[in-house]
Amino acid sequence: MSPHWASLIHEALAVIASFAYSQAPLEKLRRKRFPAECLFLEKVIYEIPRRAATQALIDFGRYFRALDNEQRLSDIWKQYSNPPVVGKLWIKDRQCELLSPHEMANKVMYAERIDWDLSSDPKIICVARDRERWLRAEIEVWLLLRLSGELGS
Repeated sequence: MSPHWASLIHEALAVIASFAYSQAPLEKLRRKRFPAECLFLEKVIYEIPRRAATQALIDFGRYFRALDNEQRLSDIWKQYSNPPVVGKLWIKDRQCELLSPHEMANKVMYAERIDWDLSSDPKIICVARDRERWLRAEIEVWLLLRLSGELGS
C-alpha cells in the first residue's frame, strides 16, 4: 500500500474527526464561559474549524480516490461478503443505498454543498448538484475512522 496516500488520508481525517467530535464540547464551553455574543470567538471556534474540516474532507476524497485507483481497493472490496460502507446515499424517489468508500469520494468531490451534522454521532452531508442522479450522501465520521484505521501508512 502506498504510504504516501495513506498518510495524507490520515492527516485529513485527523482534521475532520477533530472538528466533528470537538464541536459539542466547545458549544458547551461557549455557553458556560461566554454567555454574551463574541463575534471573534464564533469565528475561532466555529467558522475557521468548519472551513478547515470541509477542505480536509475534499482533500480526503481526492487522496482516497488516488489510493483506490493505485491499489484497486474497490475491486478487492467488491469480492468481500461485507464490503466497507461509510454511510448512506439517498437517490431519487427517497430510496436509500449503502455508500461505498469509492462513491463517498465521488460525492464529496461533486457535491454542491457540504453540511455537517454535529450531533453526538457526527455525519457529513454532501448535497447533490445534479439531483437527477442522487440527492445527498450521509457520511458517518466513525465509519471513516474505521476505514482509515485499516489503511497502513
